[in-house]
Amino acid sequence: MPFIILLFSGFVSKQFKRLRLSIKLVDLIIPYMFLLLFIMSHLYLPINLIPYIAIIISLIAISLATYLAFYKKELSIYMFIRIWWRIVFIVCLVAYIGAGIWVFFL
Repeated sequence: MPFIILLFSGFVSKQFKRLRLSIKLVDLIIPYMFLLLFIMSHLYLPINLIPYIAIIISLIAISLATYLAFYKKELSIYMFIRIWWRIVFIVCLVAYIGAGIWVFFL
């Protein structure tokens, strides 16, 4: 289902640009993917994936903040959240695809 929504990302991005908002469709899909991962793991998988994803995302946030603060010597909250939110999307997408493959082969 998120793949179908991603097909219309160009149209949705144009609508947000008309309103002068810098929101991309990827930003809106992440909560939806969390909900789908929760439902998929609750119904079809023997384990719940959400705590593991939360731990991975938290570790990525800590390591990204450490990198930006100590190596780049500049910790901008806007830049941190922007980079981190994109990484969260990639983690959720990989988990979603992995759960789908896992359910398919069961």
